[in-house]
Amino acid sequence: MSDIKSERKKIGSDKWLRILMKAGIPLAVISLGSLWLGHLLANPAFGKVFLLTLPVTLLIGFTYNIRYVMLAVRRQRQSSADE
Repeated sequence: MSDIKSERKKIGSDKWLRILMKAGIPLAVISLGSLWLGHLLANPAFGKVFLLTLPVTLLIGFTYNIRYVMLAVRRQRQSSADE
């Protein structure tokens, strides 16, 4: 069980995953915040901010997930090759 946790820590320490996470989380907060503020305040400017930040946030999220899966598969192949 601890072997799985150590593998996750190795994957989580990837430089690009950190960059994507540090860029994606604030963008997601801005995107969702603008959606809610636009709805609550009935201000169409917030809707435009949401529509601008949503595609970028989704692209960063998909890129993060693809990179994570690639690293996980690579680690799994390395561990099976070592055995």
